[in-house]
Amino acid sequence: MKRAARGAGIAGAGTDGFRLRLLAADPNGSGDGAISPDGTRFVASSKRNGSVNLWFFDLRTGKWQQGTWGTGDDIEAQWSPDNEQLAFTSSRGGHKAIWLYRLSDGQTRQLTSAGHEEEYPSWSPDGRTVAYVGGPWGRRHFLVVSADGGAPRRVTTEPGRAGACSWAPDGRWLVCHSYDTGAGAVWLLDSRTGEAIPVTDGSSWDYKPTICPTRPAVAFSRSDEGRSVIWVQRLADGVGRPLVVTGADDRWPTWTRDGNHLFFHRLVDEGAGIAVWDRRTKAVRELVPAEEKPRYASFAPDGRRIVYGTEADGRSALRILDLATGVSQPVPAGEAAFPSWSPDGRTIACALRPDPTSRWEIATVDVAGGQPRVWTADRDDLRGLHAPVSFAPDGRRLVFRSETEPFEANLLVLDLDSGRITNLTEDSWWDEAPAFTPDGRGVVFMSTRGGNWTWGFYRIDLDSGELLTLAGPDYVERNNPRSTADGRILSTMVASKVEELYEQLPDGTGRVVTEAGPGVRYPVPSADGEQVLFTRTRTTVEYWLAENVWAADSPLAPLGRPLVAATAPAGVIEQPPLGPVRSPVDTRRR
Repeated sequence: MKRAARGAGIAGAGTDGFRLRLLAADPNGSGDGAISPDGTRFVASSKRNGSVNLWFFDLRTGKWQQGTWGTGDDIEAQWSPDNEQLAFTSSRGGHKAIWLYRLSDGQTRQLTSAGHEEEYPSWSPDGRTVAYVGGPWGRRHFLVVSADGGAPRRVTTEPGRAGACSWAPDGRWLVCHSYDTGAGAVWLLDSRTGEAIPVTDGSSWDYKPTICPTRPAVAFSRSDEGRSVIWVQRLADGVGRPLVVTGADDRWPTWTRDGNHLFFHRLVDEGAGIAVWDRRTKAVRELVPAEEKPRYASFAPDGRRIVYGTEADGRSALRILDLATGVSQPVPAGEAAFPSWSPDGRTIACALRPDPTSRWEIATVDVAGGQPRVWTADRDDLRGLHAPVSFAPDGRRLVFRSETEPFEANLLVLDLDSGRITNLTEDSWWDEAPAFTPDGRGVVFMSTRGGNWTWGFYRIDLDSGELLTLAGPDYVERNNPRSTADGRILSTMVASKVEELYEQLPDGTGRVVTEAGPGVRYPVPSADGEQVLFTRTRTTVEYWLAENVWAADSPLAPLGRPLVAATAPAGVIEQPPLGPVRSPVDTRRR
């Protein structure tokens, strides 16, 4: 695989062979982007000035230029076919709506104005219509509206868990993704009649699809128990393959106008070290270097060792570090992550994947022998277990989260004596990052249950089920709460551009722990609460161009076939033999 240097536009690539070209990297990127129809630049969202605004990157000069200003989030921009406007999603009016941006003078105007969230705009090939998604979560519609404004028209007749869509070259069909299968599924949707034809079966997490302008193929992001790849699939028979597989997240592909190149962004989120902050001395001690790409860490009960996750070649493993000697040793448990040390020091709880093709499970590992015990293998209803797990202070229970529906997750408690797993929460919210309180009587966690897709911190009483709000819900980005014996809440908070360690006192007041520095994640207190382990992280959004994807040396070459009339996709789209699937507007549970 050839990898070219940055600095040239598409026209200046100078090769007929396949290559991957890194166009730009943005440490403040927000994870979306689209290349212009003329191939000279791309637009992306970035926090380069604190707020999430639209920025342009010129492929010829290699320079960034700001496009929008303001305190609202400007995201998901898409180019009009004539290269003169952008349609984008913005919360500048109080909630998400579709806005237009004029390239000639930078003027913006609001296109939609419903009382609910509206997002993911896409221009029709003639530039007259914009498709988008709107409605409350779980009851969303695909809609179209004139680019001149006016009343929108629903494409779907019944609401569902609609995702995003883009136009097919004929200007009639939309290719969309939805979450009604319990994961992500790609569909073709007739914008006039609402007729739906399945493209994928919904067993993987497939999202953000786009049809090639010159070939009967669709590109989209696909995830199977891990990071995303760019997946390209023929429409006629459902045969597909990944563009490239790495240890990062490759997302949201868009085709260039000639159908020969794919633009996408790559989310590189990696550990940049593990450190410990001493509350008494205010000192910070670095423990694990960035070279190990470390992740979540946990103290041994005596405070003399830590266990932490480390990554290599896209796989994670556990290591134990002796804090006195600085020597670390591997835990021979296979692929594992999110370790939590038991109160007696004998076992480590973690998320564990028995083999690369299986799902993640909840397991405990014997510290002396490294032998794992998997607790969730017979529970087919549990999924999305690659997340923090916490020991109760008595060492007899674990609490963890399991995804139930897309963007919904419950908390569960595992009794280690009986092996019984019971629900701690059971509703339609997204509950995340649970941890037992030091007295063992409650669990603190983060959740969207405040509504409006905002995070709040909560404490649930294990005996009564009573729920107490600890912080939020609001539009402050806060993560991974942990409580201490004296009533403090430790977490991370994005006060400006990056996550920082935050300490909230029992009276509700708090402060950013500035001495910890930026890029902090996963704070875990020691048993006495006076020291806090945390992971330093580094997140970068990279923007890539896969050139000449149909060339003979391309990974996609086996999918190549003769060109077809791009103006009549209905004639080349055949329903693939995928078996029974569900309508994109069916809201029945799996």
